[in-house]
Amino acid sequence: MMPTPVIAAAGVLLGVAGFQQLPFLPEARWFLPFLPILWWVRRFPVTLFPVALFAGFTWSHASALLHAPQEIPPVFLKDVLTAEGVVLGLPDVNAHRTRFFFLADRLESGNQRLKGHWKFRLSWYRDAPALRPGERWRLPLHLKLSHGYRSPGAFDYEGWLYARGVRYTGYVGGNQVVRLGPAGLSIDVLRQELGKLIDRAGSSDASAAVIKALVTGDRSGLSRQQKQLFSLTGTSHLMAISGLHIGLVSGLVYFLFRGLWRLLPGVCARWPAPVAAVFPAVLAGLAYAALAGFSIPARRALIMLGLVFLGVLYRRQVSGPVVLAMALMLVLFLDPLAVISAGFWLSFAAVAAIFWAARLGQRFSWLWLQFGITVVLAPVLLWQQLPVSPVGPVVNLLAIPLFSFLVVPMALGAVLLCLVLPDAGLVLLKALSRVVDGFLAFLDKVAAHVPDWPSLPLPWEVVLALVLFSVLMAGLVWRWRPAWGIPAALPGILATVLWLQRTPPPAPGSFSFSLLDVGQGLSAVVRTTRHLLVFDTGPAFPSGFNTGDAVLLPWLRLQGVARVDVLMLSHGDTDHVGGTAALLRGFPVSAILSGEPVSLPGRVASRCHAGQLWWWDGVRFEVLYPPVGAGQEGNDASCVLRVSSNGQSVLLTGDLEAEGEGWLVRHVPGRLPSSLVVAGHHGSNSSSTPEFVRSVRASQVLYSAGRNNRWGFPRPEVVSRWRAAGAREASTLDKGTLEALLGVNEHEPVVVRPVWRRRYWHR
Repeated sequence: MMPTPVIAAAGVLLGVAGFQQLPFLPEARWFLPFLPILWWVRRFPVTLFPVALFAGFTWSHASALLHAPQEIPPVFLKDVLTAEGVVLGLPDVNAHRTRFFFLADRLESGNQRLKGHWKFRLSWYRDAPALRPGERWRLPLHLKLSHGYRSPGAFDYEGWLYARGVRYTGYVGGNQVVRLGPAGLSIDVLRQELGKLIDRAGSSDASAAVIKALVTGDRSGLSRQQKQLFSLTGTSHLMAISGLHIGLVSGLVYFLFRGLWRLLPGVCARWPAPVAAVFPAVLAGLAYAALAGFSIPARRALIMLGLVFLGVLYRRQVSGPVVLAMALMLVLFLDPLAVISAGFWLSFAAVAAIFWAARLGQRFSWLWLQFGITVVLAPVLLWQQLPVSPVGPVVNLLAIPLFSFLVVPMALGAVLLCLVLPDAGLVLLKALSRVVDGFLAFLDKVAAHVPDWPSLPLPWEVVLALVLFSVLMAGLVWRWRPAWGIPAALPGILATVLWLQRTPPPAPGSFSFSLLDVGQGLSAVVRTTRHLLVFDTGPAFPSGFNTGDAVLLPWLRLQGVARVDVLMLSHGDTDHVGGTAALLRGFPVSAILSGEPVSLPGRVASRCHAGQLWWWDGVRFEVLYPPVGAGQEGNDASCVLRVSSNGQSVLLTGDLEAEGEGWLVRHVPGRLPSSLVVAGHHGSNSSSTPEFVRSVRASQVLYSAGRNNRWGFPRPEVVSRWRAAGAREASTLDKGTLEALLGVNEHEPVVVRPVWRRRYWHR
């Protein structure tokens, strides 16, 4: 029979997760209908599961109402405001900017003043001083409402900020900055000082970043390339203060102190060594979790350690699943929004997999344990749109013992030694750096031979195999211990859910068109029954961030796409080609067309030109511009593509401006009328000329523009022009990714719908 805490935890988890799916936050008065339910539960006996589910849902509602970030009047966002407050946490510093959280308690804008508590995420781009946690500053700020890319599969940046109490982001703008007070003593100051100590050891940048992540929980020093390397080799979980590391440190302290206590027979007789060792072990775990910033895995590990050690104090044997279930309920009680974090699911799933694999095995086997963790975590990783490493289980056979018994103890020991004997500590840090550098070199060699599994779809054959395997395992386990039947079936359940979420390809003769939300840029996808075309890949930024990795690849993977048949780059502007390198890394691309020469890693793009024509699955693809041999550059070199079937069509013009639109009106007026058109140059007034708008005769115009963009795209005069021509409008700016199905029935209007799922924290 399943233990009561496990049933309760399942109900609480389902209730909390269900509440986080709501598109709007219910008001407090919606609690009133629940009062009769509470009375009914009190008067009549009911099963535990629905009560726990109800408790999880209502507690999430109450928590959301109590902890919603405080609003700022819109007038304060129109110009520079002055804020007073303190720096929170460790600043993230790189060559381009310093990024940090700021807790403000005073705001000023002109003659208006506000007092309250607002948490901002800020960037300081020029002449940023060395910020310390806890310092009080007076800063001139440019603020805006937080937002992220609203596209299926993309990281929910807005939700990530909301879970941390942040509703507004911005940057420090102006010279009127004043440091009002020094930093006090805090755990974050200690973390920062330890990071500086590690930097002074003379280690390589790569190894220093890893050591800082293990000692202080600060992962900001890890480069994008390092994170990709760890992700590809399945070792990301080792490059931070994880629950495994906290348990390891606490366990080492426990056994060390217990052994030392036994050397004192007189004291040991009054206070047994197993009991005496509990307190230093708990303190060690608490201190290490504090260095991790009390992340979700750290909280989970700390709670589980506390429950296990309580069992030691009271001479009670505790059950692993019961401890895990109680830890889950406590984590959700402290923070219901933890369920929107991938770390929450991976942390608890990994521990559940360890318990499951250990219970199934006849004897403990490190290889069997890795197999069990992989079987359980792979579907969770796919569900969370995270990469699954095919070599992860093999690499971790070496990596986990290396980090658990050498790297982590050596790192902590070296830092502690630096505080007592600095020279000896620095020598130990340098030796550790060589070990880490050697391990990173090993990972580089492994990664060079790893296929990029996340780019592959989840075909029905794989789903069927996982389902059959899970049914077999669940059947075997159920007879012996029913409580483990559900975890055994988890891979098959999640694989089936993932497969059902895939959008089926269009029927022959029709095509789907998707305009992705990539902010101030452009990326669109046209899909037929057996083929796929990507038109532009969105922007890239100096930091290395690009919408190819952030938006386009997750969207393609969510569709179960295996390859890209044609990549068409309208022209060479960064906001149109910034994600190209990421796409080429993630998917095989058969052909590349471009309006002007672009630099691509290991590939050459052919020039697109008017007259290019091909058919896919009954759908016509035609390039209308630029003219053959024109050799234009810049916006007016943009490829213009028209896709049509059964009397319905979509027209893509890139950043084409007035001169190029005039050429189209003069030379191919009969090819311009379209059901849908993506407004040229994001709705700039340099495009969408009156003659072009009249010639296109679109029933709907779509805009791809970034929120709060400094050019004011789409421009009001352009919007008025398309409206006057009778075109309905939709924009990624407020609707997120847009999708339409064309070519099904020419007598029915084309319906453009947003495919992004709203949550109550979104604006």
